[in-house]
Amino acid sequence: MDGYKKHGITHSSPSAINKWINAPDAWVSSYLFGHRGAASSAMWRGICTENAVSDVISGKSGIDDAIAAAQMSFDEKILFDEDGSAAKERDNIEAMTKLAVDALEPYGQPDPPEGGGQTKVSLTAKGDGWEIPFIGFTDFDFNSRGLIIDLKTTGRMPGVMSLEHQRQRAFYAAATNYQVLFLYVTPKKAELKEDGDVVELMAEIKHHMTRQERFLRLGDKELLRDVVPVNPSSFYWKGDEAIRKDLYGV
Repeated sequence: MDGYKKHGITHSSPSAINKWINAPDAWVSSYLFGHRGAASSAMWRGICTENAVSDVISGKSGIDDAIAAAQMSFDEKILFDEDGSAAKERDNIEAMTKLAVDALEPYGQPDPPEGGGQTKVSLTAKGDGWEIPFIGFTDFDFNSRGLIIDLKTTGRMPGVMSLEHQRQRAFYAAATNYQVLFLYVTPKKAELKEDGDVVELMAEIKHHMTRQERFLRLGDKELLRDVVPVNPSSFYWKGDEAIRKDLYGV
């Protein structure tokens, strides 16, 4: 039995392979032991902003109403603001939404996904004796242009897309044969980026998945937990320190 089937893993994704590469201990916790991880205020800021932008550019809502709804949704998700970060992230929703809407305005309305929700894209990753669906969900599809734009909200504008985002962009491009741009939005500016070689990045993803599948073949989840390296300082553990200590003892 291949490693993925051995552990009941039915699909992979860009976020899953990025976690595997950067923090195999957090990946084992999430995908073998079912601990999905804490949600940060920055994560909810991104989700709420994306929803607001989607409502505006699709014509479902005016921008003021969309921002108000996004801020209300953010308030419902964040119950405690222990370090003061949530208040700042809530304030960022308005500026980020306005900048993103302005940047997307030249492209018109995106095509709505069939059946609602987000548009699912997928490829089948195959190796020696194994195969598994590799899936993702795009933000804004402009089919007549052969274009996908993915929205990334961030506190600081990157000069070059992170390798994690480059992998995600490469997968979308390989799965759809569309041009894929990432729209980065800070509270002060917005920029479209298109970094990374699609062919090279897809080969890299396949390489990491091949190693991951071999790792999974080694034994049951308890054995894999006991042999995987643990990095307590990884940002993947922020908010999940108790889970890490319970699972790994450190």
